[in-house]
Amino acid sequence: MLVVCEGEVTEIEYLTGVRDYFRPLPVDVRSCRLVGLGKDPGSVVDYAIRERDKKAKEARAQKDANVAYDEVWCVVDVDDHKTLEGALSKARQNRINVAVSHPCFELWILYHFAECRAGCDGGALKSKIRKHLPTYDKHLGRDFPFDRYETARDRAQKADPRLTAPNSKGCNPSTNVWLLVDVIRRSGRS
Repeated sequence: MLVVCEGEVTEIEYLTGVRDYFRPLPVDVRSCRLVGLGKDPGSVVDYAIRERDKKAKEARAQKDANVAYDEVWCVVDVDDHKTLEGALSKARQNRINVAVSHPCFELWILYHFAECRAGCDGGALKSKIRKHLPTYDKHLGRDFPFDRYETARDRAQKADPRLTAPNSKGCNPSTNVWLLVDVIRRSGRS
């Protein structure tokens, strides 16, 4: 599985932590910013398609289907991106799954601790997270409660019950990151 993130800190730390917590089959977690693509959902999806196709070509050359990615996910925020709708459409056309958080990924982090059903922005979410993680500055720390993902999923589903598929943008607040976490959990070995 390949997971390409728009962000370079919180998303990477969270998904790496989830991967380590559930110990799934191989999950490659990357940030597009680390490879110089910036924070644009269109670039994130384009990068994911290129990487998937590169691995598929490598698998054909090696005559080993296990080299190719079985599943590809992107993790993006709504923010003020003008390319989001186009990116979601392109992802659907290319069998890429996109988990979208509105307004941002910090909503998913907050759901591990508390409800949030009123529209908000990233600054408000960070303040709410600091009530539970006083030193939060995009970094999660080793003691983040990954075991609360089911509670977070329940809160996300209550906030926007219609957001049950990838490649969809929900209301503010909403996130379907739980779909990706469920896939990682199901492929876990523990």
